[in-house]
Amino acid sequence: MEIPFEDLPIAEARAMGRGPRMDPVLYQALRQKIASLSKQATRMPLLQDVRFGTMKQRILRIAGELQVPVTVRRVAGGVLFWRSTAENLQQAKALATRLQGARRNRRRARPGRRQ
Repeated sequence: MEIPFEDLPIAEARAMGRGPRMDPVLYQALRQKIASLSKQATRMPLLQDVRFGTMKQRILRIAGELQVPVTVRRVAGGVLFWRSTAENLQQAKALATRLQGARRNRRRARPGRRQ
């Protein structure tokens, strides 16, 4: 049994290891769309065999690369995203604070258990 090997330049190999693990056409399309977001939301149907959570993480990752704050929501059959406003960011921080407080209280409120 012979196993085929292929020699590659080091620079090309490093780029392959760090590259996006999604279709390059989808990556470029999302990158362009996120960079051009203004005051309107964008609706995108979910691609075949792609879950909402996967697509949300892809959108957020690309938005992070571009340093564009984005809000992502699930809609029937797709994903809705837009450039986050100051109000969206403030609401997200408030929600995170509430959830962290609930998590801390839940850890403390276990009677009969040793810490």
